[in-house]
Amino acid sequence: MINHYGTTPLIRQCVTPGMMAMHEGRTYRVSAVIQERKWVYLHTDAEIIRLSDCVIDVLLDGHGNPLTH
Repeated sequence: MINHYGTTPLIRQCVTPGMMAMHEGRTYRVSAVIQERKWVYLHTDAEIIRLSDCVIDVLLDGHGNPLTH
């Protein structure tokens, strides 16, 4: 269980590996950001997905900063 304090939308260029993201109601960790192809890879222990969305919902910690793993 991850304790977070809400989400905020970030553009793809500001997302970095290690951040925790929310997609379709599930929590993922950002594993890679490929700027040339405009892809963001999200993963859990069970699955890996590739997004080409312009905006990614990132989880926030108690200080309002992106939550990292």
